[in-house]
Amino acid sequence: MKDIIIIGAGPAGVSAALYAKARGKDVLLLEKDKIGGLIANVSKVSHFAGVGDGETGPTFADRLADQVKYSDIPVLFEEATGIEKTAEGFTVQTNQGSHTAKKVIAATGNSLKELPIDLPAGFATKHWPLGQEESYAGKTVVINGGSDGASKEALYLAQKAKAVHMVQNQDKLLCIDEFKQQIEAADNIVVHTGCEVQDIKVEDGVCRAVNLGGEEITDEDGIEVYVQIGQNGNTDLLAPFAKVEGNFLAEDLAAQTEGLFFAGDIRVKTVRQIATAVADGCLAGIMACK
Repeated sequence: MKDIIIIGAGPAGVSAALYAKARGKDVLLLEKDKIGGLIANVSKVSHFAGVGDGETGPTFADRLADQVKYSDIPVLFEEATGIEKTAEGFTVQTNQGSHTAKKVIAATGNSLKELPIDLPAGFATKHWPLGQEESYAGKTVVINGGSDGASKEALYLAQKAKAVHMVQNQDKLLCIDEFKQQIEAADNIVVHTGCEVQDIKVEDGVCRAVNLGGEEITDEDGIEVYVQIGQNGNTDLLAPFAKVEGNFLAEDLAAQTEGLFFAGDIRVKTVRQIATAVADGCLAGIMACK
């Protein structure tokens, strides 16, 4: 039996594991996909103290993985499918077996939302442009969303795309001024506010028109469609132990169930950034050691 199992190896989970390991605890880190979580996909990591210019999601994730490795924290790439409270602590079921621990820190993170429309058969939207440069170079791109995350990816897309159309259902972009100024200065980014993607027209597997309701973006050479319209908390595993509001946990770091802790973007928060996730992980890791 482990002292602590941490579910999720994003910034919150890695932070929790590091602080618990440093306090002499026997920990196990479970991750269903890859170390870094969603941040491992972004085109640029910014506004986190200590990151260098040009830091990408993959390079940041690599540094998290290096920290886990040199701290000698065991990682199993298994998907947690259930949590059971026992007399001794917890049993965590995974897609490959089960593991026991005295305490559990759930840092399961979020998943990106998909467009709430029926897509044509055989057509799929995308989320992350990093590594997809050849698919959109010299083409028209529509990115649905106007948050910091969407704006950051729009700016990255604009480096190689012919034109980038940002679609925001609010009356203005919701991103920070730093990104807004860069978007306004870009000669190939067009912002559409007060509307949303309502329909995508596909011919022979290629998107040729995106209907915004009263306005249509067309390109016979094809349109790449990216979606950055928010996130859903990965809370299904935790619903039996917590209050869920809008797919997020309306809970403090320590659950009402003794020995269970929550950390990171799965919680209802006003700010979801690497800094707040790392802070959650730090505190949850230390609390679980007491």
